[in-house]
Order: sequence, then structure tokens, then C-alpha cells
Amino acid sequence: MVKFQGISLTYINEQGDIKTECYGFSDKENNVRVDENTIFPAASMSKFITSICVLKLHDKKVLDINDPVNKYLNKWKLRLLNDEESNVTIKSILNHTGGIIDGDDSFYGIRLDDAQIDIMDILEGKTSYNKRYTKVENSPGTEFIYSDAGYCILQLLIEEVTDKSFEEFVCETIFRVLKLDNAFYATHINFQLYEKKKHLTVGYDNNIPIKGKYIPCPDLASSGLWISPKEMVIIAKEFFKSINGKSDFLSYEAANLMIKPLEKFPGVGLGLFISEDNILITQGWAENAQCMMKIDLTKERISIVMTNGNPGINQVESGIEEMVNKYLL
Repeated sequence: MVKFQGISLTYINEQGDIKTECYGFSDKENNVRVDENTIFPAASMSKFITSICVLKLHDKKVLDINDPVNKYLNKWKLRLLNDEESNVTIKSILNHTGGIIDGDDSFYGIRLDDAQIDIMDILEGKTSYNKRYTKVENSPGTEFIYSDAGYCILQLLIEEVTDKSFEEFVCETIFRVLKLDNAFYATHINFQLYEKKKHLTVGYDNNIPIKGKYIPCPDLASSGLWISPKEMVIIAKEFFKSINGKSDFLSYEAANLMIKPLEKFPGVGLGLFISEDNILITQGWAENAQCMMKIDLTKERISIVMTNGNPGINQVESGIEEMVNKYLL
């Protein structure tokens, strides 16, 4: 098992209580230890939250996930390689089958002292963060291709149909509703606002502190969420209740759309993955973090592990999945 500088594990026990165990340092250089309120980068677990937001809009009939995403976009259009407008649906983008391919070596590498990057510049491939213009390059529905750029389109979609910033919409519909105080998005200004107010973990790449300690993520919908494991479990618990028709956090129909496996790709849902034994999985991996959360659909058992380091190997090899499974049984 890889040695991470800091680890936080949160799970729901047999009595339905949320429990947290903390190990190591959130800031080793300053001898600051991880506690239950430490906020970690969620990396690609952010997509789970984004998908919930899109399905909330589907619930309210603001949009229909079966429609082409271009129906709702005005500032920018998703196009084919021949420059014609694409008819790729919102649902196809949510489940990574829309034929969208990320640029090589994209979606990592920026630091707080770098210039801020606009979502439109990412989509148009104008920066080193993503040098590939976002287009439909493969026939939709024929191949699963994991795409951060696809979720950048969803970020723009949410902003267009709500006339609010992506962060504002998520705060209104999720963070404030569930009374979450330790969740925010990794913008330059938020790091300035929260560094002294909140317990943010320093990022470590190969156990070396990240330059500037924190990494901004202009692709908020794809990988920009920062949150404590305890609060991520609170969201997951409401989602689980929605699946069973016991919460108005998300409608029964919308929640079950998210966990309905694709016929061609049975392990894929909307913003999450589904194992053969009915366990929902969302995970993230970045320069400053590795994490994983599982939700057992057969019983109300949720387990999450968040860390502040890049181990250079996947969650199975690093031991993250083993830790998650320990608290799921």
C-alpha cells in the first residue's frame, strides 16, 4: 500500500451513523494533521455532483437529457470534424459515449500563479490546459471514451440554461440545501477566500508538496470540487435515498436514470460507474489527490477514502480501493 501524507475515511456504519477516521498530515511541513473537517480535492468525483445537477434540471424540465446538447447552447456549439453541428445528446456526454476526445496531456499542470483560464478557451483548445478543440470525433454511442472536455460542455450548458455561474448553481441546489459548509470549487479567488477560513489540505505529488500548495481547476464540472469526505457522504446518502424514493433531493425517476447501466457498456451510468454486484463507484485521481467512493445499492452502506497525494498508480494498486472496501462490508 502506498504511503500517503494524509488520509480521511468516512463511512456509514450498521446503525446508519456517519463515522470518520483520519490519518497523517494535511500539511506535513507545518505539522497540521488531518481531521474530519479537512477539505480534499475530489478530482473526477466532481462529475458525480455535476450529473446530479444536470438531472435536477431534467427533473424541472429546464432541459431533457435525451435532447442534443446544442439545443441549449448559444455561446458555443459542439461540432463534428467537418464543422457541422453535432446532434450528440446530453445523456451521451454524461456517460462518455459522445465521441469526444480530450487532448493529449490535458487537464492538469496549472498552478495558482498561472493566468486564469476560461471554460470557452478550454473547449476551443486555446490554452496548454487543453490544446485540442472539442469536437465529436468518433461515432456517438459506439465507444466509451472518458472525457473531461465533455463535462466542460456540461458546465457551459448549466450556465446557459440557468443564467448563473456553474458554482452558484451547485451552491444553491446542493451545498445550501444539504447545509454543507466544507465544499467549494477550486478557483483562484476561492483559494484566497478559504485558505485562512477552512482546513484545506496541501497537495503532494510523489510526496513532494505542490508548488503553491493548491491547484486551481478551470474545468469545475469535471474535476474542480473540494469537499470533506463527511460532506461527500452526506450527498451520497441523499442520492441513495432518492434512488429508493425517500428523498426529494432528486426524483426517484432521475436518480434511477443515473444508475441505469448502458446496454453496450453495462458498467457505465451517468457520472458514475456500476459494478456487477450493484455497487456504484465514483473516483478521482489528480496531481494532488487520489480518492474513491462506493455506494452499495443492496443496503445503505457508503464508504469513501480521500487523500492529498498522487501515488502515480491507480486506486487498486495504491490501496485506496482496499480501504474503501473495508468499510463497505
